[in-house]
Amino acid sequence: MAEEMDLALKLFDEMSLHSLSPDYWTYSILIRCYCKKNQPDEGSKVLDCMIENGFRPNVVTLTILVNSLCSRGKIQRAFEVLEMMGKFGCNPNIHTYNCLLKGLCFVGRVEEAYNMLMSLKNMGDNQESKSVVPDIYSYSAVMDGFCKVGRSDEAMELLEEAIGMGLTPNVVTYNALFNGYCKEGNPRKGIGLLRQMKELGCVPDYISYSTLLHGLLKWGKFMAAFWVYKEMVEVGLKVDERMMNIMLRGLCRNSWEEGELLKNVHEIFEKIKSWDYSIFPETYGLLIHTFCIGKEVDMAFITLHEMVEAGYFLRMVTINRIVRRLCDEGKISQALLVLVLVFEAGKFPSKISFNFLIEEFNRQGNVLGACNVYGAALKVGVIPHQMPLVAQQCRS
Repeated sequence: MAEEMDLALKLFDEMSLHSLSPDYWTYSILIRCYCKKNQPDEGSKVLDCMIENGFRPNVVTLTILVNSLCSRGKIQRAFEVLEMMGKFGCNPNIHTYNCLLKGLCFVGRVEEAYNMLMSLKNMGDNQESKSVVPDIYSYSAVMDGFCKVGRSDEAMELLEEAIGMGLTPNVVTYNALFNGYCKEGNPRKGIGLLRQMKELGCVPDYISYSTLLHGLLKWGKFMAAFWVYKEMVEVGLKVDERMMNIMLRGLCRNSWEEGELLKNVHEIFEKIKSWDYSIFPETYGLLIHTFCIGKEVDMAFITLHEMVEAGYFLRMVTINRIVRRLCDEGKISQALLVLVLVFEAGKFPSKISFNFLIEEFNRQGNVLGACNVYGAALKVGVIPHQMPLVAQQCRS
């Protein structure tokens, strides 16, 4: 496409060499080419030349130029084109005004955009011609502007007004509101919007769900986020890797007080693996801690192995937690295997882990085991507080 536009511009430059003069269509095509190349200033120069040579562009070509100028933030020049349209009887249509509405919001002049929208609405109410009656794109443009400056409730009022006028909001309309409410820290309002849009027959897209999910996770609404995630999966959409890890960590923390949420932790954990996503190191650490708290020490042990196989660094606080839980449940062999993993990773277990192991061997009456662990600790330069029972008896 870019090459075709460059060719068109080259042909225009060569016209004079062949004693050819540009006509109405030549100028119109040239203006559109410059706009597609995101060079509206060049398009404006062609427009001036076109008018000087007695040609009058139509509303479609001028609207394309207005849109290109607005997308570059050149609002003043866009309004000059609008004024020019009126001078030679080319009436702007609603598409022209929609470009200006988006342009005003793009540069933060939201109040002016709102006033223009209301003027268009009044014009439509007071004239027979309906060519400039605001449509859903007009309302969506101003709503998006309100949402970007933290005025989402006012955007919601515009949505209600648009629906009251018989307009049907589209997915872009709702996505602007999702983005606004999530930025403002009110992502729960997005849940009601999601229901409303489906009731009106507007199907949420990936942007709808992911924007809402991101907002819920950002503001710590993990159970609501889990509900949105479930709906996304049901409609065949995938949540990205980063958000899945964030949601899993949030559910882990919540499950420490609400044990029934552990099943949700398992569900997200398995889904991440089934999608072949990476589990982040901090996520692994919280998972192991969560399984320990939830008295699923075998699962914690398996997860620790996965973490090691993934090549992640083992934090001592994680090691201490799982060793303690294994010892509490009398699973001394698995606890020893954890220490083996630590040694294989080129690290030394902490004094805390050695203490748990010696204490558990003593409780089980396994003096030899306690002595071996104590000796291993001394060998790596660690002096545990706990001592084998035989040593304690000798001291007595």
